[in-house]
Amino acid sequence: MLKEKQIIVFDLDGTLINSAPDLCFALNETLKEINIPSITLQEVMGYLGDGALELIKKGISKYNNINEYDLEKLRIRFLEIYDKCLLNETNFFENTQEALEKLKNNNFTLAICTNKPEVLAKRIINGLNASHYFDIITGGDTFDFRKPDPRHLSQTIFKTGKNIREAIMVGDSINDIECAKSNNIPSIVVSFGYSKIPVEKLNANIIMSDYKNIFTHIQQINDKKHKTQDR
Repeated sequence: MLKEKQIIVFDLDGTLINSAPDLCFALNETLKEINIPSITLQEVMGYLGDGALELIKKGISKYNNINEYDLEKLRIRFLEIYDKCLLNETNFFENTQEALEKLKNNNFTLAICTNKPEVLAKRIINGLNASHYFDIITGGDTFDFRKPDPRHLSQTIFKTGKNIREAIMVGDSINDIECAKSNNIPSIVVSFGYSKIPVEKLNANIIMSDYKNIFTHIQQINDKKHKTQDR
């Protein structure tokens, strides 16, 4: 296999892991304390990708005016609840761990660039016995900026010691794909994530429906056979 691209940067929620059930539980427990009705899992999946504060705002705004609440206090309470349940149901998507193993065995540098707080992202990865796959994990609080700011992605790459020209971004949302575009990095969008926009409209280089195909897609990017979809 060609090794033009040697670092693969992954988003976390909706890309590597299906964390929506645990996030949904934490959100609803938080909302219950302020007498707001529950949000469905399907709705929560559409709210994810912008961090805890935005998740809480969206949950409240379905029923009430967010200006009536102490949002920072609720964010802290949400994180307290989530800290206790973040590995209850969260797990890797199908074939993900096998793909990570294969990538690592082929000397790819792997990193995570997520808007989740860094300590929680690391706890999840450690709890899934996957810390050894990743050279770097950066969260929404690692720097003074986060996705969709493209510096979050570029600085994550720099922390690995690699060059942006060597990278591919794998994500599930517009934040991930736009960060990649801003850094002139090719991107792979997963079809099974939490994107609020149909993934076909995100204009990633590749649409991936199964991690078992990731090596083929890396090869396609190296061969510059862009904008393909696996079947």
